[in-house]
Amino acid sequence: MEQSLTHEFKACKEDPNYFISKYIKVVHPVRGLVPFKLYGFQKKILTDLQAHRFNILRKFRQAGCTTIAAAYCLWFAIFNKHKSIVILSKGDAESTEVLDRIKIMYDELPEFLKPGIIEDNKHTLKLNTNSTIKSRPSGKQSGRSLAGSMLVIDEAAFIDNIDTIWAAVYPIISTGGRAFVLSTVNGVGNWYYDVYNKAVNKENSFNAI
Repeated sequence: MEQSLTHEFKACKEDPNYFISKYIKVVHPVRGLVPFKLYGFQKKILTDLQAHRFNILRKFRQAGCTTIAAAYCLWFAIFNKHKSIVILSKGDAESTEVLDRIKIMYDELPEFLKPGIIEDNKHTLKLNTNSTIKSRPSGKQSGRSLAGSMLVIDEAAFIDNIDTIWAAVYPIISTGGRAFVLSTVNGVGNWYYDVYNKAVNKENSFNAI
C-alpha cells in the first residue's frame, strides 16, 4: 500500500493534468461537489502552463478557466517547496472566492496528498511545504507585494491599473518567476488587449492561449 501511494504521489507531482483529473473536486451550482472532469481545451491550458513561463489566455464565460488556474496553483504549492503564488483579482469578493475554491479542493484531497496547513485566513493559504498562495484584490499594489514564484492575474482586462502593476512586478518575476494572465475581452486599447495581440503575433514573451 505504501509503495502504491508513493507511486501515485510521484505521478501527481510529475503531471498536473493527472493530479487535477483524478483528485480535484469542484462545486457545481446544481450537482454540488463533483470531480473536475477536464475538457480538451482545459488540458491544453495545463500543458501550456507547464511548457511556458509566461502565458496569456483569452477566455469565454463559464469555461472553467479560473478554476483551472486555482487547481494549478494548488498543485504548484503542494509539489514545490518554498514557493510564493500570488493571485490578483479585480475585487475583494473575487479574490476571496478564488481562494475559497482552492481550500475546497485541498480539503477534498486524500490524506496522502495533503502536506498540512501552516496558515489559513481570508487571503492566504500556507502549506507545510512552505509554499504560500496569496489571493489579493487589485488596487494600489506594489510590485514587491505581488512578486513571487508565480503570479496569476484573473480578469486582467477589468483591472484599471494593471499596466502600472505589471510594470512594477515584471522586473522582479522576469528573472525566474512565472505569470498566467487570463481574462474575457473588455473592449480594445487596454493593457490586456495589447499584450494578448502581441503574444499572438510573437512580439513579446507571452504564450497566447
